[in-house]
Amino acid sequence: MDKIRAHRELLKQQLFNYDYSNVSVDKNILVELDYGHITVQSEGPSGFTHWKGSFSNEESLILRMNAEAVALPEYKLIIVDRYE
Repeated sequence: MDKIRAHRELLKQQLFNYDYSNVSVDKNILVELDYGHITVQSEGPSGFTHWKGSFSNEESLILRMNAEAVALPEYKLIIVDRYE
């Protein structure tokens, strides 16, 4: 096994063996209007989840944002707009 692959395997094992029991619950829906991205992530004692999607137009992004906000009311909605 080469050095890079061994390092990658070590990092993967550390991630899977990490003790999440003391991690505070953090649930976010992050919408980046300038890039057309939406990220849904949660972290807590039950582990870590992450989902990210890209949209070509703002209308589709906003429709998905609204759908996620309705489906996941316990998540914090964070909207980032860096248009100048």
